[in-house]
Amino acid sequence: MRVTLAALALSVAAPAGAQEMLSMPSATAPSPGVSIPRVQTRLYAFEADERALELDLRLEYGLARAWSASLEVPVSTRWGGAHAQTDARATLGSAELLVERRVFKRDLSAIDTVRAAVFAGAELPTGTGHARDATLDPCVGAVTTTILGRHGVDVAVRATWETGAGARAPVFVTDTASSFANVDLGYAFRIAPAQFDETRAPALYGTVEVASAWTLKGARLATVGSGLLLEAPSYALELGGLLPVSQSARGAVPMRWGALMGARFIL
Repeated sequence: MRVTLAALALSVAAPAGAQEMLSMPSATAPSPGVSIPRVQTRLYAFEADERALELDLRLEYGLARAWSASLEVPVSTRWGGAHAQTDARATLGSAELLVERRVFKRDLSAIDTVRAAVFAGAELPTGTGHARDATLDPCVGAVTTTILGRHGVDVAVRATWETGAGARAPVFVTDTASSFANVDLGYAFRIAPAQFDETRAPALYGTVEVASAWTLKGARLATVGSGLLLEAPSYALELGGLLPVSQSARGAVPMRWGALMGARFIL
């Protein structure tokens, strides 16, 4: 259930990422010419003692005012279980290329803002090994970001069209040979500081995210995750975990839990 993630400072009072969630898109975007590299390490546990470790490398770049592009490249390894590789070799997953356009922006104060964006792109046929998928799978979506004081809320929807046979050995329901839709909801609360000042000190947030995916063939996965986010003007650090609350694998592997840690920077 890889989703795309985007970030940049809203102002001096809102540091890098602007309360961006850990595992879903946001309607913030980098200024023209600004790059935001991001790396996340994700560990998943599935039934039958199967494990998957994924390294997501992502770069977002500001193309023009209200326009940005991102490229995400996942590298993963699996071990244990009946569906996993026995030698746990690293494999390249389907890279994802997206273009995002902010379509609405209303800044209510130096911190408070309401924004909306649409995005489109495709999952590329770059997968190898168990992640091999030799087709170009287009996607479209939309996301809203609202920040009011110490509270932030993101809502995102996305549709992806699977044009081929899916991954060679699916692990997530979104890897199967079926088009799918995502609906995600995130909430962030600024734990500290209670109020921003001119020092631009790092801010600590607690996050809660509800993520869901449904395929046309009836598979589904819904998860609830929580985490901590430390955002500074030029970097952000992430730590979180998730649990499935509803799933019907139908060709994938039932999930038990997941965990992540990551970092991003503004260049």
